[in-house]
Amino acid sequence: MFFILSKIFFYLLMPITFLVYGLVWAIVAKSPRRKKQAVVATLMGLFIMSNGFFVNEITRMWEYAPRTLTAEETYDLAVVLTGGIADKKGDNMHFGNSADRILQPLFLYKEGKIRKILISGGSGSVSTQADSATEGLVAAHLLITAGVAKEDISLEGTSRNTRENAMNTAKILKGKNQKILLVTSAFHMRRAVGCFEKANVKVSPYATDFYATNDAYTWDQFLIPQEYNLFTLYRVVHEILGYCVYRVVGYL
Repeated sequence: MFFILSKIFFYLLMPITFLVYGLVWAIVAKSPRRKKQAVVATLMGLFIMSNGFFVNEITRMWEYAPRTLTAEETYDLAVVLTGGIADKKGDNMHFGNSADRILQPLFLYKEGKIRKILISGGSGSVSTQADSATEGLVAAHLLITAGVAKEDISLEGTSRNTRENAMNTAKILKGKNQKILLVTSAFHMRRAVGCFEKANVKVSPYATDFYATNDAYTWDQFLIPQEYNLFTLYRVVHEILGYCVYRVVGYL
């Protein structure tokens, strides 16, 4: 029930939803002045939410910073959280926006920085069975094709959210004293680290899949709205809300 309610809650508070609220306000308002205020507020909201400077600053403050492992730094296990990494369509593999989550562990494995890889995550969709591990299987196939030994890859394919990622990983590890590298998108890392710490799994974060850019802004980022910024803001706001909800219900 929490899983379904959380999805509904997020949709009600997404940036684009507030623009819809403004348009509904403009439609139902009886006073011409109120209608004008609603339209102006909606347009201002749209400009701010699609503004490159505003969205990038919010994203940069929220995301974990990139890091480089030192020459002496090695890990027994990399736990990779799924979510937009890959999918299988017919007989072909296709990779999504979060493919960096699996590519970075591949590079680290090749460099000898990590010894084994655990891919954690089933389906995050309300309409899909919780044991749907297609994404993990496709990601594992990529690793094997790229030369990772099959015995160095483990799959956990039942988790539907970040808390379940942490709890199910903890069950697999069963208190083993391993040095663990946690790999997920930079915007998702805060919630992931919190969940794993709550599950008594000590991890070292390794952020991937960055949305924020450096702060060398150009004039068009201040003045010209872009649709892509709405998508980026959606991802960040969704994650901030998720973090807050997890904090309230005690998952962090």
